[in-house]
Parts: sequence; C-alpha cells; structure tokens
Amino acid sequence: MSLTFEPIWSWQLVLPAVVLLLLMVILTYPQRVRHLPPFSRRLLIALRVAAALVLSLAMLRPAVQIRETDTDTSVLFVVTDSSRSMTTPDGPGGITRRQALLRTLAESGKVFESLGKDVEIRFFDFADALMPVDAPAEDSPGEQTAIGAALAELAREAQNGRLAAVVLMSDGAQRAIAGYDADPRAMARRFAELHVPIYTVGYGGTGLTGSAFDVMVEDLQVDPLAFEKKTVPVTARVRVLGAAGRRLKVRLLVEDRSGKKRGEAGQMKVPAVDSTGRNVRPSLELQVKDGQTVYPVELSYIPQLSGEFKIAVDVEPLDGELKQSNNRLETIVTVQKGGINVAFFNIISPENKFINLVNRSEKIQLDFQEIKRGEFAGPNDLDPQLFQPGKYDAYIIGDVPASVFGPENLKLLAQRIREGAGLLMIGGFHNFGAGGYAETPLADVLPVAMNPAEKLRDDEIDPTLQHEGSLQMLPTALGLRRFIMRLDSPEKNLARWEALPPLQGATRIQPKNEFVEVLAETRDGIPLLIAADARPARIAAFAGDTTRLWFAHGFEEEHQRFWRQMILWLSRKEQETDEGAWAHVDPRNFSPNQTVTVTLGARDDKGQPIADAQFRVEAKKPDEQTQALTSEKNGDEHSAQFSDTAAPGDYWVRVLATRNGASLGMEAWTRFIVDARDLELDNPAADLALLNEISQLTGGYSVPAEQFTAFLDEKNRSGGLRPELTTISLVRLWDNWPFLLLFVTLMSVEWFVRKRRGLV
Repeated sequence: MSLTFEPIWSWQLVLPAVVLLLLMVILTYPQRVRHLPPFSRRLLIALRVAAALVLSLAMLRPAVQIRETDTDTSVLFVVTDSSRSMTTPDGPGGITRRQALLRTLAESGKVFESLGKDVEIRFFDFADALMPVDAPAEDSPGEQTAIGAALAELAREAQNGRLAAVVLMSDGAQRAIAGYDADPRAMARRFAELHVPIYTVGYGGTGLTGSAFDVMVEDLQVDPLAFEKKTVPVTARVRVLGAAGRRLKVRLLVEDRSGKKRGEAGQMKVPAVDSTGRNVRPSLELQVKDGQTVYPVELSYIPQLSGEFKIAVDVEPLDGELKQSNNRLETIVTVQKGGINVAFFNIISPENKFINLVNRSEKIQLDFQEIKRGEFAGPNDLDPQLFQPGKYDAYIIGDVPASVFGPENLKLLAQRIREGAGLLMIGGFHNFGAGGYAETPLADVLPVAMNPAEKLRDDEIDPTLQHEGSLQMLPTALGLRRFIMRLDSPEKNLARWEALPPLQGATRIQPKNEFVEVLAETRDGIPLLIAADARPARIAAFAGDTTRLWFAHGFEEEHQRFWRQMILWLSRKEQETDEGAWAHVDPRNFSPNQTVTVTLGARDDKGQPIADAQFRVEAKKPDEQTQALTSEKNGDEHSAQFSDTAAPGDYWVRVLATRNGASLGMEAWTRFIVDARDLELDNPAADLALLNEISQLTGGYSVPAEQFTAFLDEKNRSGGLRPELTTISLVRLWDNWPFLLLFVTLMSVEWFVRKRRGLV
C-alpha cells in the first residue's frame, strides 16, 4: 500500500496555489473576526483553515495504491495440428507428422503430470476450427490448416488473464480458404500485447525426399479461343517435391469426342502430330535436378475440329508417389472455324507493321489500305468495293481524315456498320473530330463525343486535342471483365497490364453517352479505350497508336493477344455459334463452392438477337444429377447463376430457347470445370519459418521436438509457467461522498457560527 497524488495541474502550479490559499486564509481571515470572543474567533479560524486544507487536498487529489498478488492456478494451452498435411510420412523412420507429434507428447507425459499439480493444462486440436479435447486424437482429418483463425480463438480464451503460455505443435503451413485465412502474424501480435508467449514445435520438412515425393501441375495457361488447323500453345508449371534424379513424362491430353453426345465427356488422349509437319509438341520429358522444384513446360497441338474440348497437362505418376490426383490440371478450350476479314486504313506509320502481324493467325485476314496524304489523297482513291456487303467483318481506321473516304464511301461504310460490321478508330492527329467525322454518317455510330469545330486541315495539328507524355494503359474495373482486355487469368490480368510499357501520347477521347463503356484508362482516369455494343454492330475507339512499344520491349504475346481479341470482339467471333441458342461460361475453371455465372442468349437466322426469347436452363453435375437454373435478362443477353459447385469435376450447362412456345433451334451446351483442390496435400511441405516467426513475435521461441521434454521440465522447475499475477487497485481519497460531505459540513458550520455572531 502506498500514497500517491494526481494533482489537477502540474506540481509547479498546484503547490504555489495551495500555499497561496493557506496564506490568504491565515493572514486575512483573523482580521475579520478579531472583535469576537476568543472561543468563537478560534473556532471560525479553525473551520476556515480546515476547509482550505480540504480544498487543497482536492487540488492534490490523493489516492491509496494497493498491490495484490493473484495466487490462482495459471493455464497452459497445448494446441496440436490435426489437419491432413500431418499425415505426410516424413517423420523419423517414415512415421507421419501426427504420429511424431503424439510421440513427443507421450515422451513428456511424466513432466506434464508434475506440471499439472500447479498449472492447469488444456489441450486443443485445430484444423479449420479450434476444438477442446481431453487428449489429442490419433487421426488428423482436417481439410485446412487455419493457424491464424485458431490463434484468434485462443486469444479470446486468454482474456481472463490466467494464461501463462501457448505451446503450438504443427507443420506451420497455413492453408486456409477465405473466411478462415486470418494472418497468423497479426494474431501473434495480439498475444504479444497480452504478454503471453507462444512456444512452437515444428514437424515435417520443407521439401520431400526420395522416400516421400510428390509431383503437381500448376498454372495451366491456354488461350480459351482456338481455331481449326492452327497451332494452340499450352503452358504450365510442374512443381516437384523430392524425386531428385528421376525423369518425368509430361503429356498434353485432348478430349476425343468421337461418338459422344453433348453432356458426355470424351476420352482424354495425347493428340497426334499434325501430318503437315508443323512443329507441335504434345509431350516431353523432364530430368529432376537437386535444388530445383519448379519446371516450366510448353506443349502444343493442332485441333482438327471445331467445338468445345477439354484439354489437360498431365504428368505420368511415379511409383510410390505421395499423391497422384494433383498430377493433372484441366481446362476447356473453344475451337472455332471460319475466318475473319478486316480492312485497315492508315497513313504510313510504325504502328502498321505490328498490327499487321495479326495476319499470322489463320483465323484473321487483315487487308492494309495505305492512305497517302497531300496532293495524292482524294475521295476517289478508295475502291467502293471495299464497302460492299459481306466484304469485311470489321473496319479499322487510323490517322485518316473523313475527306479521304468521300461522302459516298462513308455512306456505304455507315450502312455496313448498321448491318453488323465492327468499327474501330485509333489515335491520330486527323481522325475523330479533328478529321471531320462529326459531320459524316459515322458521327451517329462512333462512341466518341465530337464537335464540328474541331475539324482541322491536313497541314494543321491541334495540341489541345492530344495527350502528351507517357500514359500507362490499365483496364478499368469493367474492362477487367471484358474479353478485349483479357491478357491473363482473372487474378493475374491486372498485373500483366501493369507490366506493359506506357503508350507515348494519345488522342483525347470522351464517351458520348452513358451507354458507352470505358474499358481502359490511365491511373489519372484519362480514357484510352471506349466501346459500345450498338446492336448489331460493335464500335470502339482507341486513343493510342504506339502499342508497338509493347512488342519492342518483349511483350509480343500481349501485343498480339490484345489486337487479336479486339478484332474477334469487333467481329462477334469470341463466342461464335451457328445455333439459335448459345451459352458461355468465362472463365472455364472454378474453385469448389465458387458461384458460376452462365451467359446465354438466342439469335435468329441472320445472327440478330431475339429479345423476347424464353430459356430453360439446366446444370448437370459430376454425379449426373441435374439442377434447373433461373435466368435473368440483361439487355439482349440473359444470365443464370449456379452455386452448387462443391464436388470437383465436369459441369455441363444445357440451354433451350423458345419463343411463344416454339423452339428456336438446337439446344446449346457449354461446360466448365471445378478443380479438385486439396489444400492440405497438393503441396504438403512444412513451413517451419512461419512457426519461428510466430514465436518470436510473442517473446517465445521454437523448440525442436526432440528437446521438448527438456524444455517442459526446465519451465516446470523454474516456475516459468506459474507467473505471479499482480493487480494494482487505486482508492481515490478525494473522489467520494464522505470527502464532499466533510467540505460541505465545514463550510456549513462556519456559516452557522458566523450567522449567530452577526457576520452574515
């Protein structure tokens, strides 16, 4: 017990104030009562001085500090990992990690018994959730290792203040899905704030050895759109744990749909080498080297038929391999037929050469029409046959003023757009408003806001209509969901765009109405690519004309993919179908329990959307059971959502379109895959570094399993797990009703005496 003070101000102010108060009472008050009898005079002075002292104490705010030591039994939490990764047989003598953990606890049984006389020991198993147990179970069936979530629950258990320490026994590899993926490090910091150390005991190796090894296929990449008789490249990564010195056979498997109905999966076969002798590689062999765990593989094949096909990258299982279900990764590829014809009008520009490279695709024929400037240019230079019905599926206009086309050709071009041909205008000094298009038939179809006053002569350049400097082109949130802007898988797409070199300058463009979508912009929000699906045509405006910089800096694949997808989108070939009903799922691979959106619609015999169509949609699951889906209308398209995706495997979607009860043609089918995810065993390597980090953050340390008994014995003998809990309570002498009553009583008695003596 001790006396403390908490003055209302600093001591430098409070002490002079107290002294001044007492001096004022002692020096001035006796003069006012000197005419009274001695007893009354002394009583009043004493009462006034006492009141001043009480007031001074209130200014000093005295308190009594009381220390108490809690002798209640402290608590030790022993938390053991019961997830399936603990079944990995990489312990001493080939035992599993869980068996090694239980052996450690059994060897420490006598120490636990002795420690239990003074310390309450509580055991928990954890995987996706924390489970109190009387003793750790022998099996470990948990589907995930949610270390962070387990620590969060333990922190709530530790709020009573009796927790002395936590012993965490695990392989340390956090493997948890959304909702269970709390950061173990953040949770460890909470224990540090509670002054509770975590001691970790790790099991398992960070890699596998010759006695326990595993091979897995990861990151399968293939363009979801392919074309008949054209080479399809397929890339993937093969991760190898252990198996040093072995040879792996990697194969590309393609579904053989011969004799198969829609809704039935075909046999997976290695595709035959093309008879034309083109360089394709459907298989290869890898030599596993010490120290190398990831091997990139590049395979290819040539599809012979159109349709939807499942493909897979597969590694032939090795004898004794720990897990074989992760040796294969599958996806769906749509193979299309037919070609796309595109007319490209532009002046001589470095950009032309690289856009023209899309002609390497057997699907696309790009005809470049060189436009000359000055005295050689004129309205009759362009053959009207270029704008005849059916000649081209899409038109691309570069830095070309409207006057080059002439009124008649512009009318023909506008008519082709109204009939469904795609139109793209790219950046330049003499197009859009500067090229005079605001006064042409194309003004109604172009998605850009234009002003006739912006029109320039051929020898003029208006810098106010241009953006200068480096402009990083990035997809908008909407653009990330559009086919044109897809350079990689959804989770990697934005990063791929961020890696591209910036464009150098661009034309200023703005959407002309709310129906125009902004698909790409700079970090500052400057629009670079805008588009509109103006049924039946698709129209786009691209502000740049320096995408060649992507190609020049090593991003050839991204450059060609962007332009190829742009042309496919303009031509409505990204989900081409010849049938009345159609259905499409993108992406084609999903994780278990992920919601899948199916886009669907119907077209007439001219390819025009049927707005009043009704749809019956069914999903067929891997167990052959079907489930009806409800479709919702979104413009000319419909969509349906499906969330019963717990089981891995192939899912088929069947769509039947009707109008007024009459069928609109053959039923449409599409397919997607739910990947077989095994968080625990796809990559069972331990993460002992994470365990060490957790313990260090809390003031604990990692204990080798073979030293755990000695560690526990030392803590028992030293009392390290029986900390004294000292609580400090503060009793304020001034902040209570007796103190206030004393002050009021002193002042009241003084007033009463003064009243009796005629001083009031």
